[in-house]
Amino acid sequence: MYRKFILSLLLAFGSVSFGFAQAGALRDYVGLISIHYHKDVVDYMGKWKSEFEKKGYTKAAKSVDEYLKGLSGSGFAYVDADGACYIITNNHVIRQSDSLSISFEKQDGAKISYDNLKVLMADEENDIALLMFDAGAKPFSQGLAFNEKILDEGEDVFAAGFPGLGNTAIWQFSRGTISNVRVRLPTGNDDETIGPFIQHTAQIDPGNSGGPLLVTLAGVPTGYAVAGINTRSAYGRQAANYSIPLDTVKTFLQAALSKEPANDREAIEKRVAGFIKGLKANHAVYGHIAEYLTAACSAQNAEYSMDEMWDKAPPSVKEAIINEFVYNPVDGMSAGVAWLIENSMRTKSGSMNVSLDSIESNYKGGYTVSFNVNDKTVKSEWVKEYGIWRMDSFGEVVSGDKTLIDAKQKKQEQDKRLRTDYSLLIYVGYTKLFDTGSAFTASLKGGGSYVLYGVNINYAPAPHYFQLEGTLGFYIPIRLGAVALLPFADGGFGFAKMDTPATTDSWGYQVDSAFEVHFDFSVKGGLMFTTAAVPGLFVQADFGHNWFFGAGGENFFSVGIGYGF
Repeated sequence: MYRKFILSLLLAFGSVSFGFAQAGALRDYVGLISIHYHKDVVDYMGKWKSEFEKKGYTKAAKSVDEYLKGLSGSGFAYVDADGACYIITNNHVIRQSDSLSISFEKQDGAKISYDNLKVLMADEENDIALLMFDAGAKPFSQGLAFNEKILDEGEDVFAAGFPGLGNTAIWQFSRGTISNVRVRLPTGNDDETIGPFIQHTAQIDPGNSGGPLLVTLAGVPTGYAVAGINTRSAYGRQAANYSIPLDTVKTFLQAALSKEPANDREAIEKRVAGFIKGLKANHAVYGHIAEYLTAACSAQNAEYSMDEMWDKAPPSVKEAIINEFVYNPVDGMSAGVAWLIENSMRTKSGSMNVSLDSIESNYKGGYTVSFNVNDKTVKSEWVKEYGIWRMDSFGEVVSGDKTLIDAKQKKQEQDKRLRTDYSLLIYVGYTKLFDTGSAFTASLKGGGSYVLYGVNINYAPAPHYFQLEGTLGFYIPIRLGAVALLPFADGGFGFAKMDTPATTDSWGYQVDSAFEVHFDFSVKGGLMFTTAAVPGLFVQADFGHNWFFGAGGENFFSVGIGYGF
């Protein structure tokens, strides 16, 4: 009995040790994927971090800051029948990447890394991507085994990958059970669902995406076989994690590694049809458009599109796109570019009528797709990215033209220099009083929002004339590039002192000249002209009429120069 107990104990200890060794061997096949983004994306994000901080969007600024420190996901090795080596991961892990790296970490901390991985094929709908090694390298003689048995609820499963802890990705191997062997998840759009998925309780966290869901399997080097790809977790649910089933992965691999030539014409027609269909929704469609943009399109047009968004988008759209930045800065950037495309397609009334004109192959190996947008032809260029046809440009508004942002910034600077909303005006000039003669004019006015009030003085030494009025008026700025015209009108009320010339009365007696005071009321209208070349400086011309109580009235004309603050 004692010997049997010792033997059982040794066997149990051996099996536990062997199990740990098998779990440790997974590290040779499950790696940490590091994402390297387009240079324009990195440059752009650095600029907008401070912009978000200035505007008070602290969460978005923090998200950008964490993004700039580096993002990552998980992936695992796959070797096909010909010995070619690949990495399987999620599409959302590699979305918008320019290049990728993967590293494998031993239990003792030793690492081996591979750089310049490229995306061979991606499946947006099922969230799968297949990466190939640089120059066709073959670092594996075999990949992880695939599970061939039917899964059942309650069965043990394991998750392996590199979730983040702060800004550091750390290896994690967790255990759970299958709680729903085949589930479809709601999208929040009517009765639409996505899937199927395997629901399980093995712990996965941000960074686990793209790593394998495993079941035990005897006779393979690691003791585990792939049952799916971990892809998401449910918010507000305890231990509800989801994996893409292996049969979906196999279908994807068959298409990605098929030797049959792709029917590009059929694929682009189907892709464009889906794009147009999504534009017919009776709500904002920039989220739909974003799914069709290449990484380069988003990167090269992000800065201009976000500038336009700040200036023109309604508050609800701004808030939604900022929230995209909080969740994922690259998705936020794509949403901004997509909004610019949507905004260019909508009429002033908000309607949008888009149909296909033509699809023509071009010399770049892609397609030029011409749309009829509200009865106007708009051309777009489409290229194959990760095996998927995506939009690389749209008309002139999303063309990757770097001069657009320069021109916008110059215009913004010009608009700042072109002052048309004044809080204080100082003006001097010449007034021709049609009956009295010539006078010197000066005025000082304050106000804002295109309303001005102040005082106006007219003075002439001979004949002696002095007029002081309080004034109230308005002006309408008409901005024409680097210049502005400002039509205005105002009224004044005050008093005037003037010489009354010598006359002869009805009896023939001489009546000497006199210096009289009259209350007066005046109205005038005119035009101010200003330019961005000399901010605040303006010239003015106006015409009006004075009424003197008890002494008639007269017309006048004025020209002069002024400065506005």
